[in-house]
Amino acid sequence: MGNRRPAPGSSLLPHWYTPCDLRPMWACAPCRAKYTWNTCSKDGAVVSKVVPLRRLVPWVSALGLLVLARASLEPRRLQFRIVRISLPRVDAPLTGLRLAFLTDFHIGGPGPSAALTVAALEQLRAWEPDIVLLGGDYFDQGRIVPTTVFDSLPLFPRVYAVLGNHDHRRGPENASAIARFLASRGAIVLQNERLLVTVERNHRAMTVELVGLDDPYTGLDDPSLLANPPGAFPRILLAHAPLLLDRIPIGCADLALFGHTHWGQIRLAPSRQIGLLDAAWYFDRIRRKPHSRLQRGWFWERGMLAYVSAGIGLTQLPFRLFAPPEVLLLEFDAEAMDPRWPCDDPRRFVRVANSW
Repeated sequence: MGNRRPAPGSSLLPHWYTPCDLRPMWACAPCRAKYTWNTCSKDGAVVSKVVPLRRLVPWVSALGLLVLARASLEPRRLQFRIVRISLPRVDAPLTGLRLAFLTDFHIGGPGPSAALTVAALEQLRAWEPDIVLLGGDYFDQGRIVPTTVFDSLPLFPRVYAVLGNHDHRRGPENASAIARFLASRGAIVLQNERLLVTVERNHRAMTVELVGLDDPYTGLDDPSLLANPPGAFPRILLAHAPLLLDRIPIGCADLALFGHTHWGQIRLAPSRQIGLLDAAWYFDRIRRKPHSRLQRGWFWERGMLAYVSAGIGLTQLPFRLFAPPEVLLLEFDAEAMDPRWPCDDPRRFVRVANSW
């Protein structure tokens, strides 16, 4: 009795198990699992087709390996996006101005963050930007490590920076040390400050108002600097996290530049907003922090153009998927405006010129 096997069709067997030989159930069951679906034959009758799950294993494994390979290689695919831009209330005065935006370096973190930052700064010199803006998160987890990555910053004529949430992660003294580190390499660190920046190009002076806010993610920003609308000069807002957009006045700037989201870093959500299918959503939830609803690219938000960058480095995981690292290069051009699009569509004011 102890060796007696239940007969086929017995209620003691799982509904998906049909013994085919004398092997014990625990050896047969995994390989006998089947997937069934219904199809219609030519005469309209419903026909059930059964495919053993083991036949899907090679395909699923191959797909998984391809995804893993892409996610491993994508962090090394640094992209430079050259964009021609025309601000809504500004035309000829800024034509020819060149501005570069880099963010989320995460030196000391997983992946090739340091090597990519060096490559980005080296190639950026050939483009000859008038203004370089840095969007925060210079050291992963705020751990300052010895590095020469930013030693080429003094080669650029004007460099302005704000701090990110990783820069504040180890307290105010550590954040001050990172600010001094950047200042020693020629960057002007803005912590809830604004200033006028004048650039001379093609024998013509161009002035912009730059507002740099401290990290909104940790609540250190001061939106009162944006209480008044822009004046005679176009206003550019620089801050680390785009969740700032939900608590600033409408029309308080002409252009806003943000980082922080890494475009989700591992991005599977079909929309351009952070969601459950993005790794960055969990990075924020683990720390019980609010996440920005804006994930990537250009937006028209609160009466201004806004861009959320994918950044350069990595955090938490050494992978990127559908979110390649990038450097944004803006060339101001009054002729970039496309009147075919409505006034609240960024495509009216932004035109991608090239990328490499």
